[in-house]
Amino acid sequence: MAFDSIGNLFAAETVVPGDRDLSIGRVLKFNLRNKVSTVGSAVNFFFEGLAVDIAGNAYVMANDQTSPTGASTIFKFTPDGERIVFGSVPSQGWGLAFDSAGNLYAADGGAQTIYKFAPNGTRTVFVGPSAFAEGESPVGLAFDSNGNLFVSIETFRDPGADSIVYFTPMGVKSTFATGLTFPRGLAFGSLGRLFVAEANAIPEGRILWFPPGGGSYTVFASGFGRPEFLTFGPPR
Repeated sequence: MAFDSIGNLFAAETVVPGDRDLSIGRVLKFNLRNKVSTVGSAVNFFFEGLAVDIAGNAYVMANDQTSPTGASTIFKFTPDGERIVFGSVPSQGWGLAFDSAGNLYAADGGAQTIYKFAPNGTRTVFVGPSAFAEGESPVGLAFDSNGNLFVSIETFRDPGADSIVYFTPMGVKSTFATGLTFPRGLAFGSLGRLFVAEANAIPEGRILWFPPGGGSYTVFASGFGRPEFLTFGPPR
């Protein structure tokens, strides 16, 4: 989920019609009157992370359901609904996040890599597999006000085995939190708190928040199932 500069909320969803071999990814837009419209879609893609640039273009990580390697495409949907292939990652992609310079960062969980895409679509590696332990997958992404990239890490294995780390703009890694279970979407509040969606099954799904310097978390909301991503809107 992501807001544009005027307060429209964009959300990615995937629907499966009667034929369960078919999936349709869609980007939805909720305007200020809560009216929903479809910005764009793609057949045989499972939509994950979403980000919006300053021009109002929506970018979505789309997992190719027909790819044997789980390769993912980053689609760009313009305000008039045009769908453009902006870039790709070789394995299962998850979160997206823009830095203050307009570069788009993409988490590739299968390749244990976070890619950086310049505004023109040129792809480089920000951090690679050496930044993660065996079995760790980068999933959610969010930048703090200092330009540090926070990353939720899932092992998809043991409860309490997951974590959140952050990388400085130069790629230096530090641990922010441990002992989590399926941390996924990340978002910073106006006070610098880091909010985290723990994507546990019903009714164990939770939204947690951490103080700016790290430390113990507080449960913000609980009792629902598999929250994936989250965002904060602009001031009203």
